Amino acid sequence: MDTPEQSNKQRSSAEPMVSIQVLNACRILVINGKGGAGKTTVSTNLAAWLAHRGERTVLVDADPQASSHYWVTHRDPVLPSIYSVKIETNSRTTRSFQWRAPKPTRWLITDAPPGLTGPALDDLVQDHDLIVVPVQPSDIDIRASARFIGELLLTQNMRRKRRPIAVVANRVKQQTNAWERLQKFLLSLNIPFPATLRDTQNYVRAYSEGRGIVDYPFQSHARDRQDWEILIRWLDAQNSTHEWLKDESPSNTITNAS
Repeated sequence: MDTPEQSNKQRSSAEPMVSIQVLNACRILVINGKGGAGKTTVSTNLAAWLAHRGERTVLVDADPQASSHYWVTHRDPVLPSIYSVKIETNSRTTRSFQWRAPKPTRWLITDAPPGLTGPALDDLVQDHDLIVVPVQPSDIDIRASARFIGELLLTQNMRRKRRPIAVVANRVKQQTNAWERLQKFLLSLNIPFPATLRDTQNYVRAYSEGRGIVDYPFQSHARDRQDWEILIRWLDAQNSTHEWLKDESPSNTITNAS
């Protein structure tokens, strides 16, 4: 039986690889300036969910820890296939060559490295259509996320073409003071927060088994699946409008109107 890495190689040899900049897919950037916010949890579960729908899904791991790539390589081959792209930060290979995916890709999810600022952050924004920011309910995380989202909104590419942003509240224990503070913070942003992921060992177990919540029987993970269904509906709503594909620069507006 083929391993996920072998399946990747076999598929890529038969399919053309193209730059993600020209990929006809919805490209989702999962990012936060602070490490430990839950990027890998969100990225892997998103990939599993979209792959379960039978839609070609690619998971790009740009974090030096390579946790998402590790998850894919430990995924059972009987589960819906996910194509993994591991970005090597110290590689001599050019960025354009590394950031490629199979042409038939429908969804691309990037697990971004923490701590990006300035041009490096702006470059990643340029290559994606939707942005998901995981946030944990601690004072340190809330303050760090507020600073990061502010910087994100001020990047050149966000000002030129605003991408839809959603915040995902991660590892939440409801009815706690931390949760109340996080809710106030999210409401103050005027940014959607369509999903609240509870603090449960289900995610720890799923990661260790190369699975997402959607890969388990419905009844055993019904509560967590409901959280993800809300986020998936938000993603589908953004994707269906295709508004994020339009360049809002004056020159492009004139071209579209003609």
